[in-house]
Amino acid sequence: MPTVSVIIHTFNNEKFIAETIESVLKQTYNDYEIIVVDDGSEDGTRDVLLPYMQDIRYHYKENGGIASAKNAGISLSSAEFIAFLDHDDLWVPDKLKIQMEHFNSNPQVGLVYAKYTSFRNDKELRTKPEKGYSGWIFKELLSKSFIQTSTVVVKRECLNAVGPYDESFTLGDEYDMFLRVAKRFQCGFVDKELTRYRIHDRNASKDDLLFDKENLRVFKKVYNGYTDLDEKEKKILRKRIAMYSLKVAKGLYNQGQLEESKKYQKEALEYLPFYKRFTGDLTFKT
Repeated sequence: MPTVSVIIHTFNNEKFIAETIESVLKQTYNDYEIIVVDDGSEDGTRDVLLPYMQDIRYHYKENGGIASAKNAGISLSSAEFIAFLDHDDLWVPDKLKIQMEHFNSNPQVGLVYAKYTSFRNDKELRTKPEKGYSGWIFKELLSKSFIQTSTVVVKRECLNAVGPYDESFTLGDEYDMFLRVAKRFQCGFVDKELTRYRIHDRNASKDDLLFDKENLRVFKKVYNGYTDLDEKEKKILRKRIAMYSLKVAKGLYNQGQLEESKKYQKEALEYLPFYKRFTGDLTFKT
């Protein structure tokens, strides 16, 4: 049985999936398997994968979204460690080797993430996060989402402890998962660029309003569902909920959905009444 299962979820990605697979096959760490979960692709994704069928475990399922595809991949694996790779991203050759060495040197951590460089076509753009955090990082992660999924390797015991990805989310499932893990386990950070994040016209996170709504749902889930938050964590969450409520309100306002916009503006003030002093021009005339 391999030590690491590399889970790649894919949907209608005939253009990039082969390059993504190749970046895994070039890893200098060899004790892994590749599980590709095809989430109901209707293009030529499977045809592109045919030459790799001896190198991967291919699983086709009806379309259910990113979270359901990841959960399917996890259920197919029995490895001690799980690595996630989005179907259009790439790994540098030493990615798994460096992260597994980090686990060996820091047995207390349950998840290891790293820096990533975004690129479009052949042009590199930005490297993030500028600053990473190690140890008990829950508060820092509440304040800012800085873990990119394709950089993550996590122990199976962590996923068993916190439960599956929340399939009610469209985009917020990853942030929700990493917060759950960070609340219960220490995390490690590798200050090296181990992943290349591809920017293209079909990136799921390009829908700004949906992205803001999903983040808002994550913060509400934590605020209303976690029973062991301290006062500092609650304060961070109230501010984040207020801020994202205003972002959603602005997005709805720009779309002409004035009544919905009012609801989110009211919600912002309910979670953090004095936040009004920070809004300035973000208060809309509805």
